[in-house]
Amino acid sequence: MIIDAHTAAAQYTDEALQNIYSNMLDDKGLENWIDSDGDVRFKRGERTYFIDVNSKDPEFYRIVLYNIWDIEDQAESMKALLAVDAVNRQQKVAKAYTYKDNVWISIELFIDSPLEAANTFDRCMSAMDSAVENFVEEM
Repeated sequence: MIIDAHTAAAQYTDEALQNIYSNMLDDKGLENWIDSDGDVRFKRGERTYFIDVNSKDPEFYRIVLYNIWDIEDQAESMKALLAVDAVNRQQKVAKAYTYKDNVWISIELFIDSPLEAANTFDRCMSAMDSAVENFVEEM
């Protein structure tokens, strides 16, 4: 049976996605909570991440590590852009970018179902760690 994107989205409300992601993080032993935007935030080590919750596109799975590097001046901004470019060129599924005066890194992929998020979580976090390490080395 083929399910189109509209039908798939109708199967998952924001609350259902929040529960799926929160339960997954609970199973991993990671403290988590729902933020004011409705995303699921979690702590892993010293860093705080969020999983984007979007019932309009539940097959799009995105984990974000935000504000990993403060950009303090124009020279650092240029260096950060070169480092972000290197991360995007060298890392699988990682997307590094600047937002305001900070650098963010996300892991973005399509999954068949939000229920499959747990199957890729550890690999996604490994990719995130590699992307952060790559960015810091470039800086």
